[in-house]
Amino acid sequence: MTALAAITVLVVAAMQPGRTVAGNALPADQYGPQDTATHTPFTTTTTTTAAKAVIPAVTPGWQTAYSVSRNAVYDVPKNWKVPTPTTIVGFEGSGLRTVMSGASTFNEKACGDYGPRAIAGVTGSKIADLAGAARDVADTWSKAATADNGDTNPQITLSSAETLTIQGRAAAHVTATITNQGAVDCKHTPSGVVHAVALTDNVGQSVVMVIYADQGVSDAATADTMRQMYTTVRPANLAHADCVQDQTVVGTWC
Repeated sequence: MTALAAITVLVVAAMQPGRTVAGNALPADQYGPQDTATHTPFTTTTTTTAAKAVIPAVTPGWQTAYSVSRNAVYDVPKNWKVPTPTTIVGFEGSGLRTVMSGASTFNEKACGDYGPRAIAGVTGSKIADLAGAARDVADTWSKAATADNGDTNPQITLSSAETLTIQGRAAAHVTATITNQGAVDCKHTPSGVVHAVALTDNVGQSVVMVIYADQGVSDAATADTMRQMYTTVRPANLAHADCVQDQTVVGTWC
């Protein structure tokens, strides 16, 4: 449905729709702090990346992706790509900007360049009510995704909140369905979907897993695969040194 844009503080440039630059820096995450004293988005910085933690999957034959800032992990199929845990991805357009870390992507070159069929990751919300947090994130991400791609009059429909228990924790799941009312091509698929799953963090805010996926094409991520992914989100139990302890990061199990 839409091309992906990603953000990293390793690049001094304005974010461009449909372009991703992966990096290892950990900039301000969605609904998190803007550390203007040391950097703003797109300011060059240097980082040291620790060895990637080994976190076993709960789904046989799958791998894991995890967010350092959220101390959250989820399972990913083997045919998805999992970059470094601090790589962040998101969308930007029409004044909206969405970002998540612990990224994973599916079928990155579906249209001949960087334009993955699906992305997943973890973000946060200040909204304590799980249904409200999931709905807010699904709404914002679907609007940002269509704006990023320049879609013409897309139709976005939000589902009611589904109450779930995920890995022993209460959760709420909201789906945003995007219908393309314009021309259809490889990058402008007939439809798209955003899954937002919210779980309570340690301080009364919400950790939110997001999956965005093109739909209506033969190589789309399936509903069963995406459901299996978001029903595995859980605390990553990272060692103290690997986990951001600053509670100004909104929605974290650190």
